[in-house]
Amino acid sequence: MTREMRERGEEPGRIGLAADLTNPMWDQMVADPRYRCLIVMTHFANPDGPPGGRTRTWFSLKRQPIMAWAGFCRNMPDRGPVYAGMTMPANEAIMGTNDRMPVLLDPHEYSAWLHGPIESVIGFQYRAPFAAERFRVETTEDLWRSRQLPPSADSQMALL
Repeated sequence: MTREMRERGEEPGRIGLAADLTNPMWDQMVADPRYRCLIVMTHFANPDGPPGGRTRTWFSLKRQPIMAWAGFCRNMPDRGPVYAGMTMPANEAIMGTNDRMPVLLDPHEYSAWLHGPIESVIGFQYRAPFAAERFRVETTEDLWRSRQLPPSADSQMALL
């Protein structure tokens, strides 16, 4: 939990976002490779539009049916498994819906993420994001909390 979450009296969540790996809160997890993981997904979504009427905009990679998000995982005695995905500044394709995006990894980078030294892991957060041209953007009329799948998910769901 962040200091701000504690000050607001929020309960810790099971899934979170890691925006700054140089923050001392991440010291133990980032340095220890056993807490690193790949969050495998076909799409991710961001809310789009004005509050109260936000819809889902989906993002996937054009020539890669499955993508991997740089993540952390840990089994907490009092909470069970908890996860965090690392974020970075958004590229032009995502920027219209959010100023942050997942740190995505190409297959040749998986080993460096999972087993590399702390400097390499932190470096992933400060590199350029995947190019906007690599993404398929699917805007929908589905409300943000609708739990609807992306229109192109049918063919990709068979891969999971």
